[in-house]
Amino acid sequence: MGKRGPVAKPAGRAQGHRKRQPALDVVVSASLVVPEPPEGLSAPVREAWETFWQSEIAQAVTDIDLPAVRRLFAYYEQHRRALEVASMELAVPGSKGQLRLNPLADYALKLEQAILRLETELGKTPLARSRLGIAVGQARLTLEEINRRASEGVSDGDVRDPRLALVDGASS
Repeated sequence: MGKRGPVAKPAGRAQGHRKRQPALDVVVSASLVVPEPPEGLSAPVREAWETFWQSEIAQAVTDIDLPAVRRLFAYYEQHRRALEVASMELAVPGSKGQLRLNPLADYALKLEQAILRLETELGKTPLARSRLGIAVGQARLTLEEINRRASEGVSDGDVRDPRLALVDGASS
């Protein structure tokens, strides 16, 4: 223990406020196969499904993420239907004759919470993408470009992109 509190840990063992990892570049591929949407989606939700799979963020979705994406769009459909019915009759009679909020409106609010959670996890909002470290819309190198530069023998002094600089593993 130092005179003014605990002594800082060495850089390799530090915990807590770590530096952010570099952004994960999403390389857009023209060969993305759009999976089949969940059963029973209405036309607007099915259109949103197609739009999602045409977006750059869909490039980061793997097979293991597909159930979460399907669940999200099933929630979209349930939310749409609940709001459609609840908007026709927002207040309904309660058990003692009093007016109360339609239970479907309450269900729609609960669905919104689940939808927001999944959208955040899947990076469907700009803030969620930045938190996940996904750089969408920025200039990025494709695998072909990296291979081309490597085959041309670009040396350390010629590197224009800092991501291509050689890293010395011996230094700490």
